[in-house]
Amino acid sequence: MKKRTLWLFLALAWFVLGLDTLSWGSLESTGWTVPSHSPRYTVTRIIDGDTIEVAKLGKVRYIGINTPELSHPKLGIELLAAEACEMNKRLVLGKTVALEYDVQTRDRYGRILAYVYTGSTFVNAYLVETGYAQLMTVPPNVKYAALFQRLQQKAVSNHIGLWSENPPQLSKTGTYVSSIKSFIFHRPDCRWAQAISPSHQVWFKTESEATEAGYQSCKICKP
Repeated sequence: MKKRTLWLFLALAWFVLGLDTLSWGSLESTGWTVPSHSPRYTVTRIIDGDTIEVAKLGKVRYIGINTPELSHPKLGIELLAAEACEMNKRLVLGKTVALEYDVQTRDRYGRILAYVYTGSTFVNAYLVETGYAQLMTVPPNVKYAALFQRLQQKAVSNHIGLWSENPPQLSKTGTYVSSIKSFIFHRPDCRWAQAISPSHQVWFKTESEATEAGYQSCKICKP
């Protein structure tokens, strides 16, 4: 993704998430050269902010980071969980990503452990740098631990995302609704819209706002 296109994407994404400015400086998590040996897969499903599902491989857990839980066993949906999932979706859903492995390739749940790239954006690093994820180092997978530590400190210093006094929040009202796990938007009275959990809703004021954000209209309710 070219730098100008990336910044347009960021501006739109952060606008939808309720921010007015991108005042925290240039990103270190973009402009990366993907390792030539990295296998490529298409992302078919978003699980949450730090886990995806890819074609032919299954679930992939991002190494070295942790985003808020959508369904914490004791706390329910954690602060910024929906927003982190939405950002992860905008970065990778439906796209071809490259995977880079470390020493340990699977976790105890059988998920693939990987560093993930879309274009020249290092997704794991991006989520930390923009405040949607925090550092979670689990040896022996420590290849980028120092980078993630530095990017987290940058996010803390800039008071963004998890480290903000007023974290970005998805709009709770609008004319059209979608899900943090989908790129289809609906009329509120659509049966598919009514099946979306309130905590997973993404709202848009106009059809153009939704389409400019990369969403497609529902073929059932035809908004």
